[in-house]
Amino acid sequence: MTGTPARWTICAALACAVAQHHRASAQETAASAGRRLCDGPAIGRVFVENRTIYSAVPDSAGSAGSARRLTDWLRSMANRAHRRTGKSFIERELLFEAGDCFDPMLLEESERILRALPFIADADIYPVEVGEREVHVVVDTHDEWTLKLDGRFEFGGRLRVTQASFREENLMGTGTLLGAYLIEEDERRDLGLEFRALQLAGTRLDSRVGGGRTRTGDFVYESVTYPFVGEVGKWAFGESYSQREDLFSYASPAGSGFTHANLPIRTRRAVAVLARRFGAPGDLSILGAALSWEDVSFDGFPDGVTVVSGFDFSNSDSADAATVEEIRPQVNGRRAWRVNLLVGKRNVGFVTREGLDALRAEQDVRVGTQALGTVATTVGGPAWEPEGGFHEIRGAVSLFAGTAGDRWIVNSELSVEAARPLSRPARDGAFRDVLAEVGAYFYWQPARVPRHTVVVGVSGVGGWNSSLPFQLTLGGRYAVRGYGREDFPVARRLVAHMEDRITLGSPFGLFDLGLTLFVDAGAGWTGGVPFGTDSGLRAAAGAGLRFGFPAGAKQVIRVDLAAPLSAGGLRERQFRIGYDVVSLLTGFPNFQARRSRISNPFAAILSH
Repeated sequence: MTGTPARWTICAALACAVAQHHRASAQETAASAGRRLCDGPAIGRVFVENRTIYSAVPDSAGSAGSARRLTDWLRSMANRAHRRTGKSFIERELLFEAGDCFDPMLLEESERILRALPFIADADIYPVEVGEREVHVVVDTHDEWTLKLDGRFEFGGRLRVTQASFREENLMGTGTLLGAYLIEEDERRDLGLEFRALQLAGTRLDSRVGGGRTRTGDFVYESVTYPFVGEVGKWAFGESYSQREDLFSYASPAGSGFTHANLPIRTRRAVAVLARRFGAPGDLSILGAALSWEDVSFDGFPDGVTVVSGFDFSNSDSADAATVEEIRPQVNGRRAWRVNLLVGKRNVGFVTREGLDALRAEQDVRVGTQALGTVATTVGGPAWEPEGGFHEIRGAVSLFAGTAGDRWIVNSELSVEAARPLSRPARDGAFRDVLAEVGAYFYWQPARVPRHTVVVGVSGVGGWNSSLPFQLTLGGRYAVRGYGREDFPVARRLVAHMEDRITLGSPFGLFDLGLTLFVDAGAGWTGGVPFGTDSGLRAAAGAGLRFGFPAGAKQVIRVDLAAPLSAGGLRERQFRIGYDVVSLLTGFPNFQARRSRISNPFAAILSH
């Protein structure tokens, strides 16, 4: 927001404040100098300007048209209904305070931390010189709309409501989330409540708790985490516990007598973690340790295995013997304690760009490199599984690289994890539960057509020798859009995406509007997973609208229509309301792979 009228308005107001408080500030600075010697100026005062959703609404009188008056009334009502983020909350997120030595890097890092909050649309932090040895610092933030009623829909031959939720993401301006939701995506049916406090008891502790019902039982989770604070935090720690009873649903290929086979599964996990960073921002080394516990059981196997037809998960039948035998190799319960160690190197910085994943909002994007390695081993006596005792050593490697030019950005990630049994050899080799993911995305904003953002990406994921339930599909919103997420069950897949995101404008200043055109192409391979098939090359194309509410919001809602590029494609079209699939804000998560991954005990404390 450099050079904006808002900044100059604040600076004008500060001129009066400087004139009135110069003498007092000089005395404060002298006192500060007695406490701390600074090579440069010290921070005399910190001013927080916590703005609401829309800028000041002008008085629409007389000659203003009815549309303008209605727009101004809507903006005014939204501002009145919204409780802006509290100044005390914002001050606790800052990496500096009055009396500290002035460090521009801490201002930039604090600005990025504020922009990363889900309820802050934008943040601008800048100094105002008072004298040779003193500066005042202005913190100017702009809120997002936080009271959200969210509905997501899909249509692929039949209309499905996949999610409905009601949440307040910034209750009373305190950074507290409170919400209720229903998620129904085929076998998954979660009815739950959630709570999150980003500053538990006025500290930087991030606490979460939630629970509810699934199709087969209950789920509950809780965590208290002190993550690394931006790039300057040296320590991080946390604990978490989760429990879930649910179904793991295997999709079946076209022509089968059923659409899904469902395996009852119960998981319980607990983690305690501590980590330390050494070095300076941009050149950090990381060491960490964690103690974790995991319990995976299949009490309903084999009698509880069911099949459904026509995606009617409320009406299931018992599976036959052939179906049970198809999934038996991946039914291996275990209960184990693990000691986990982390080592890493982080040479990461950030660049700020506008209109990449958001329509107009600024976005901080990682550049540089990062390498993380973890190793874990089971401890204690052997735990149970159908084929005997359970002991293993598990390792994982995660690599990141990113770079940027004036009008383009590239981000890429690679992660691989695997386990080696200690008590007995793996069934088909030295390693089992091998899972690999790779993603690379290129964003380009051509100067000649500034309203366009071209996105080109490739993503791949695969599993080998899985002893726990695992299956991917080539169709769905995270793979080849235009096909259903149950189409083409595979063990490994490679997908390429291409999008042209076009910013149309901000009608009446109320919301942002954009258009997108996209093409996906990919292939999948059977790889020995239950009901797996070789898909061959598949492609789909589509178009959609993108909405950001209010204007300048970071989160974008999409309404997409996609169809396969094949005979009968229009009959197989997929209509979806949801969020961006390709997004640098979320990284490169694969949700089908995530449900089969052993949880990373360090994930919650590592900054993105």
